[in-house]
Amino acid sequence: MKFALPEPCQPPEKDWHFIDSLKTPLWNSIVFQRTQPRRNEISIEGGVSVQALLPDADGVLLTAYNDLGRFFDAARIPRNGSYPIVVQHGETECHEAYRIEIRADGCAIIAADTEGARRGIFFLQDEMLRTGGPFLPLGITERKPQIRTRLSRCFFGPINRPPKNRDELTDEIDYYPDEYLSRLAYQGVNGLWLTISFKDLCPSSLFPEAGRDSARRLAKLRRTVQKCARYGIKIYVFCIEPRGFGTNPEYLNSITDLERHPELGGHRVGDITYFCPGTPKAQAYLEESTFHLFSNVPGLGGMLSINLGERPTHCGSALVWDFAANNCPRCSKLKPWEVFRDTLTPLWRGIHRANPKAELISWLYVPYLLDRKERSLKETEKLIENVAAHFPENVTLQYNFESMGTIEQLGKKRMVRDYSLAYVGPSEIFTACAKALKKRGVRMSAKLQVGCSHEVATVPFVPVPGNLFRKYRAMHELGVSGAMQSWYFGSYPSLMAKAAGELSFAPLPATEEKFLQRLAAISWGEDGPVLARAWLLFSEAYRNFPANLTFAWYGPVHDAVAWPLHLKPVDTPIAPSWLLGHPPSGDRIGECIGFEHHLEEVIVLCEQMHRTWSEGLQLLLPLLKKYHGRIDHVLEIGVAQAVGIQIRSALNVLKFYSEREKLYSKTSPVAPEESLKRLRCLVEEEIENSKALEKLSLADSRLGFHSEAEGYKYFPAKLRWRTLLLEGLLSEDFPEMEGLLRQGTPLPLPFEPPPEESCYQCPITTRSLGKKEWMNAQAAQLRAANNQQNDGWRTTWQAVHDGQNLHFRVDCAVPPSATPLAPSKDFADIDYLRISIEPRRFWPTRDFLVGSSGAEYFDSKEVPLDQRWSAKVSMHDGGWQALISISLDCLEISPGSWLRLNVERIAPELGSIAWVPRHPTKYRLIFGDARPEDFGWICLQSEQAQQRQESGTSSSVQIHSVIPD
Repeated sequence: MKFALPEPCQPPEKDWHFIDSLKTPLWNSIVFQRTQPRRNEISIEGGVSVQALLPDADGVLLTAYNDLGRFFDAARIPRNGSYPIVVQHGETECHEAYRIEIRADGCAIIAADTEGARRGIFFLQDEMLRTGGPFLPLGITERKPQIRTRLSRCFFGPINRPPKNRDELTDEIDYYPDEYLSRLAYQGVNGLWLTISFKDLCPSSLFPEAGRDSARRLAKLRRTVQKCARYGIKIYVFCIEPRGFGTNPEYLNSITDLERHPELGGHRVGDITYFCPGTPKAQAYLEESTFHLFSNVPGLGGMLSINLGERPTHCGSALVWDFAANNCPRCSKLKPWEVFRDTLTPLWRGIHRANPKAELISWLYVPYLLDRKERSLKETEKLIENVAAHFPENVTLQYNFESMGTIEQLGKKRMVRDYSLAYVGPSEIFTACAKALKKRGVRMSAKLQVGCSHEVATVPFVPVPGNLFRKYRAMHELGVSGAMQSWYFGSYPSLMAKAAGELSFAPLPATEEKFLQRLAAISWGEDGPVLARAWLLFSEAYRNFPANLTFAWYGPVHDAVAWPLHLKPVDTPIAPSWLLGHPPSGDRIGECIGFEHHLEEVIVLCEQMHRTWSEGLQLLLPLLKKYHGRIDHVLEIGVAQAVGIQIRSALNVLKFYSEREKLYSKTSPVAPEESLKRLRCLVEEEIENSKALEKLSLADSRLGFHSEAEGYKYFPAKLRWRTLLLEGLLSEDFPEMEGLLRQGTPLPLPFEPPPEESCYQCPITTRSLGKKEWMNAQAAQLRAANNQQNDGWRTTWQAVHDGQNLHFRVDCAVPPSATPLAPSKDFADIDYLRISIEPRRFWPTRDFLVGSSGAEYFDSKEVPLDQRWSAKVSMHDGGWQALISISLDCLEISPGSWLRLNVERIAPELGSIAWVPRHPTKYRLIFGDARPEDFGWICLQSEQAQQRQESGTSSSVQIHSVIPD
């Protein structure tokens, strides 16, 4: 398309108007819908008098009393009336439990501690709101917390990660305005986490550079702790400690630190060395660090540390991949749980010495596990379960609630990996860990998302409280007592946060429907039943979200409403959903689907989601007129509308690229004129979607904001930009295509095989592989990107297929001067090959890795892995050879297909050489730094084509389609 516009710039932080909204009072004006009490209610219309009799030496309940006073003011209930509300001390079952006795002659809120009283005050407010008038229901209510630790995070605070690398402890911005804290407390949050590192906050005799600016950071951390404590909210520091050693300054301690103290080094992989906790010096360092932090910040609630799965930390964190390959001279002789014990015990000792009430939470962040040839998935899960069964009794174990859970969609078993609000859970591995801990009386915390999740994180919340009810009911049954309710996103105060707060206390309502009705009645009064029915439909709809990690991380539901559309193929990538700084998403639609679903399956699921979500919206939209002028209610409906638009837009984008494939296909049963008409309708609908969401986002600055991206994935100017691009598409590209069709001119293929030098004719053989078969196959050579000679590292490859398997033979020379490599299963340490195959147009590659040591790895962007391939490595004088066989069924291809392919060799001394030299692009999680341009072509010849070629006649081949046969 000739028509082009530069992408608009991000809104500056001064235009993040939702921050101003968080600074407004929680209670402004309460509009009651009833004027007469029911038979079981007492009227307090004449006024109340609040009597604070519970001891409160630190004055932390003043904020709750002030909140209660403003509540009565907003409800126009005099505070100097005759109905007494007494907050008093009384024995309860546990901390934060409370009892409320509402009688005709007065109300008593009874608690053994200030936080029980705070929860009782909020419950009393909700009870009055549920009545719909200035009334209280008579009776006695007792509640106690099941989820005792309820962690959230500042919605707009810096994440202390790239690309901005901003640390909230180094500026003077107040990220916790009083009214924001008031909202969080009301919705049940009693802990907030923020990111730190030992090297910033903890001076150490071992690492002289550590903690140089700690005084300023610690001072602000103390102020934050003190301010939040007034609202019953504790601050938890989040970290990934201890750090390993290496060259990445963001995630690792320096190599220099390791050289000073080599005994701190353990398991080694490439240029990374894991921290070994098994020496007295290591134990002292860990204890010293936490003691320094907690003694310098009195009242700190605890530390939350990822100790498995995210970065190289202690030697036991190699467990996810292959603990048996642990090469630490000390830890390799231990069981995995013993390494965790050696790491966590000194961390807890330092915390406990400084503050016996503080908590250590060890987070095993394992979004997915792999079924490896050397160790099955079940064996790995048993290892983790065994770690849980031996966890230190004073440490809380936290595990992802949904990761590795299974669900059936469209008749097939699917696996949920990272956080999911759509899948109820819990996963089998979470359940196993919870049961093992419950048996020993050790605390368990769930990592889950309350407001929104990876599926769609560009709205402040997804209104599916029914899914939360099911999750929290399971947590109650398993004895889970803590929850980390958000990652960097999903923490905005909302009905979902309120739902989680309510669901954290026992007893739970008997059914999901009763819970939703009680929740809806708080804000919607007599219209609560309508909201409850809508939420049931939303939850049902959302459970159809494709259980597919790439569709969550790269999927169009986040911001497809701001994606350009390409009628003419451009073969450009999809941008990560959680990052800014990438070009707008292109047309490589397979990158947001991978191989766990087919495109048509994802379309079916999104259609089901869209259809049922729309049913829920139809219940809510009539309320807009009734609640006109009541901004909170209008915005809540607006969020549901925005989610609906984003689902519909995602569906349209998927349909667009599916239909575009038919437009260019020579075998499609749909006439190209009909496909073009359908494509035009989709573009026109997307113009309307962008306009509709632009209107909503002008009224609600939260829409489009992604907390982990620290900015907007869509905003009004970008939605206008997209509208103009689509209008340009209709005015330029569509008329051009329509003209070609009128003239009877064949439409060009999406892309054609390039010149001969990057095309490989792969012959078919019906015999077992022998010398003759390989002699008849052409040999291709690898070269460097700069075309320099690779003296001594000469590498050639050949390929044949037998109709069922694709076979490669790769010969790798090694110069005599090369440093011998120790046998290793880790590809960072060895000379290895990567065969990358793109089995469909606009789809990610499947990568097959084979090392000189015999190590194998299949990166298929899916779980479980497809094991229908094999490799055999043999050493010879001057180098090594790999024979690799890959099932065509594994690739979902057949003879007669053209595929894009590259063969690459990477060695520590060599670097990268490839058949088509690589020019790496910006790294993307899952997809790495590969470019579509850096691929050649391989044609899997059929017997007929091969015969025609041998006889000198031409033949046509198939370029494998986006839509598999």
